[in-house]
Amino acid sequence: MKRCLLVLFLFSAGCGIKAKPEVLKGPEVAIKRIGDKVYVKSLSGEIRVKGFEKVGNYWIKENKEAFCFVVERIGGKSNKFCVERAVEERPHLKVEEEKDFVKLTPLGFETYRFYPLKEKSIDLEEGKDFKNSLKLEMDYWERCYAITGIKGVLESQPVEVCVKPKPPPVVKEVEKLEVRTGESKIYLVWFYGENYKEFVIYERGKEIGRTTGFAFEIPLPKDKTSFTVKVISPLGFESKGVSVDYNP
Repeated sequence: MKRCLLVLFLFSAGCGIKAKPEVLKGPEVAIKRIGDKVYVKSLSGEIRVKGFEKVGNYWIKENKEAFCFVVERIGGKSNKFCVERAVEERPHLKVEEEKDFVKLTPLGFETYRFYPLKEKSIDLEEGKDFKNSLKLEMDYWERCYAITGIKGVLESQPVEVCVKPKPPPVVKEVEKLEVRTGESKIYLVWFYGENYKEFVIYERGKEIGRTTGFAFEIPLPKDKTSFTVKVISPLGFESKGVSVDYNP
C-alpha cells in the first residue's frame, strides 16, 4: 500500500513541473540606407522598430543625419543599431536613346545600383549593381527606374529615369465580318486566325459588348446601323476595327 501511494505522489508532482519558456534570440536584420531613407528588414522572426513606419516587408525612416535605433524581436530581445549620415550627392546621368533601347551612363561614383520603380517606390528586392553603363530595352509601356551611387555600405540619393514606350504593335483585324438576320435578332459573325484576348463590339461608335467567340447576338435594329468589331491582343492592345452595316 505504501509503495502505491509513493508512486502516485511522484506522478502527481511530476505533472506540476513546467519547463521554463525559451527566450528568442535578438533580431537578425538587413539594414540599407538609400539617401535620406533607412530601410530595415527582418531576416528571422517578427520585429518592431521604434520610430520607423512599416511598409510591406520593410520598416522605413527618413533622416539624413547619423542616428541609432532599437530593433525589438517580438517575443525576444532588443538590439541597438546605428547608421551613418546620408550620402547627399546624386549620380549625374547621361541618357542616350536608340531605336529599341536606352543607354544610361552615370558619373560621380565608381559603382552604381539599379532598381525598378513599382508604384513610384524603389523595388529593393530587384537591385542590381553595375559600373560603367547600362542598356535598357524599350517596352510597350513606360518603365521607370532609380539609379544610386554606392559609397561603402551606403547608397546615394537616387536619380529617377523613365524609359518611354516604343510604338504599340499592329493588331491584325478580324476577317469575313458579316451580318446574319434572324426573326428578332441579328448576328455578327467573323473569323480570326491569330492569338487574341477578346473582341469588342461597337454600335455607332459606342461599345455594346465583348466576347471571346466568333459571333455576337444583337436585338434586331429598326434603322440602318453600323457595327464595328475590334480585336484585343494578348498584350491588351486594340485593333482599329472592321465595320459592317445592317440595312432593315
